[in-house]
Amino acid sequence: MTTQKTYLQHLTRSEDLITEYQATRSGFVALALEKNRRATPFIEQARTLKLFASQATIPTDLLAIIDIQPALLTAAGLSDKSIKYLEIQDKIDAIQGLIKNFLEPAGANFIEELVFRFLLTRGDTLGGAMRNAGGILAQRKLIRTLISILRISGKSYRWLHSATNQWIQMLEDDSDIELYLKGLSWKHELE
Repeated sequence: MTTQKTYLQHLTRSEDLITEYQATRSGFVALALEKNRRATPFIEQARTLKLFASQATIPTDLLAIIDIQPALLTAAGLSDKSIKYLEIQDKIDAIQGLIKNFLEPAGANFIEELVFRFLLTRGDTLGGAMRNAGGILAQRKLIRTLISILRISGKSYRWLHSATNQWIQMLEDDSDIELYLKGLSWKHELE
């Protein structure tokens, strides 16, 4: 008995696996827009940091501004994750190193230097989040495509809700389902 390889219905040559320019372009534009959307809170934080830090006349004055201590740690190059593992003295050392090695040499531009360093670390955070976002956006697109194929083919499906962990029968209105779908199930024609 010969088993037909169903993928051959769609893939007949290696070029069939190459993403078309428009799809690639569309993906990059979508990621750029998402990156800008997610960057907005960091930009606002940087503006607020600049406002608070402008109370200081010299870099060491920043130590007395209690409300910006977490931002000073960020400007020192520490990620939110790394801060959780540090002792108080480690944090003090990081801030003092920032002041001595970068802010004091910047002279009168120390606030600008502080904000740039803050944004540099936040940008790194955003980069990590965007690597995950690219995968999430691709996953949502795949889910939406699978559901469309099932609907067009007249096949019913069930989906696993990520928050409730419950299987739900196909809904008439499936808008935004890809935001909550954790699993997808349907019956094969031979079942």
